[in-house]
Amino acid sequence: MRFWSLFSRNIKETYRDAMALGFLLAFPLVFMLLFGVALGGDGKVSYSIGVVDNNQSDVSQSYISDALGAADVLSVKVYSNTDNAMEDLRLGNISSYIVIPDGFGEQVATIWQKMPGNIELNITYDESNLSASSNVISIINSITRSFAGIEIPITINTNPINIETKITQIDFIAPGIIIFGLLIMIPTAGRIMMHDKDTRFLHRMMTTPTRPWEFIVSYSLSMATIAVIQVVIFLLLGWWFGMDIVGSVWLAFAIFVLTGLCSIGIGMVVASLAKSENQGEALSWLFSMPLAIISGLWFPIEYMPSYVRTFADLFPYSHATEAARAVIIRGVGMEAISTDFLVLIIWTGGIFIIGTFLFRRKMKS
Repeated sequence: MRFWSLFSRNIKETYRDAMALGFLLAFPLVFMLLFGVALGGDGKVSYSIGVVDNNQSDVSQSYISDALGAADVLSVKVYSNTDNAMEDLRLGNISSYIVIPDGFGEQVATIWQKMPGNIELNITYDESNLSASSNVISIINSITRSFAGIEIPITINTNPINIETKITQIDFIAPGIIIFGLLIMIPTAGRIMMHDKDTRFLHRMMTTPTRPWEFIVSYSLSMATIAVIQVVIFLLLGWWFGMDIVGSVWLAFAIFVLTGLCSIGIGMVVASLAKSENQGEALSWLFSMPLAIISGLWFPIEYMPSYVRTFADLFPYSHATEAARAVIIRGVGMEAISTDFLVLIIWTGGIFIIGTFLFRRKMKS
C-alpha cells in the first residue's frame, strides 16, 4: 500500500506540473520534426564555387550564366584572377574554383558543329571539405557535358589545396562533438539554479546580507570554471584520438570558451523563466537539442535547406562550429573568422545581460 501511495503521489506531482508534462510529451515529436525539416527535404546540396574566365568569349560567358549559374546545387562567384579565388578558397568562402582556359569557346563551338573537340577545365578544390571534394567534380562534369551536348566525359585537371596535414574524419567531427558537450551546459546551468530555488536555498540566502549580484557572479564564475576545464579536457581527448589542430590552439580555445559562456547564459535565462526544476530541465533540452541538429554539429550543413541554415545562423552554435572547423582544419586566423567570432562575443555579452536581469528579478520576487 505504501508503494501505491508513493506511486499516486508521484503521478499527481507530474500531472500538476502541466508545463513540464507538456514538454515531456512534446519533446519526441519536436525532435523528430526537427530531424525531418533539417534532413528530410529534397536532399539538394549547395556548394559555393568560384570561376575564373580566361577565355572571355560569348560561349564562356554563356557557360557561366546559363549552365553553372542556373544550377540550384551551385552558388557561383566570378573572379578576375586565380589569386583572389585561391585566397577565398583558403578562407573557406568557396569550396572550389574553376579556371576556364583559352580556347574553351572554340572547342565548344566545334562540338556544337558536330565536329570532334576536347573540352578542358581546371578545378582547384578544398580537400578538407570532405563532401565537396567528392561531389563538386562530378557535378561540374555533368553540367558541362549537358551544356556542350556531349555524352563523353570532359577533361578535368584537379588541384586539391595542399593542407599541412592529412584531413581525417575526426578532424571534421571533433569540433562538433566539443560544441555539443558545451551546449549541454544549458540544462546543467539551469538545473543547478532551479535546484537551489526549489529547495528554497535562495530564499534562505535572501534573508542574509548577500546581494543578488553576488549570487549571479558566484553561479557564473563557478560554471565558467567548469566550462574552461571541459574545453581543456575536450581538446586533450581530441588530440589523443588524432585531431590535428592546424591553426592556433589558443584561437580554437577562445572559440570554445565563448561557446560555453553562451550556454551558461542561456541556462540562466531558462532558469529565470521556468517555474520548477522539471520545467527547467525539459525547456533546456527542448531548446538545446534542436540547435545541435540544425547547427551542423553532426551533419554537413550543406545538406540542410537554406531556410534552416538561415535560422541556425541566428544562434551562436553554427558560427562556433564553422569558426572552430576553419581554425582546426584549414588553419585560418582571426581575419577569416572575425564575423563568427564577433557573433559569439555579442551573444555572450547579450545573453548574460538578459539572464542577469531576469534572474535578479526572479530572486527579488
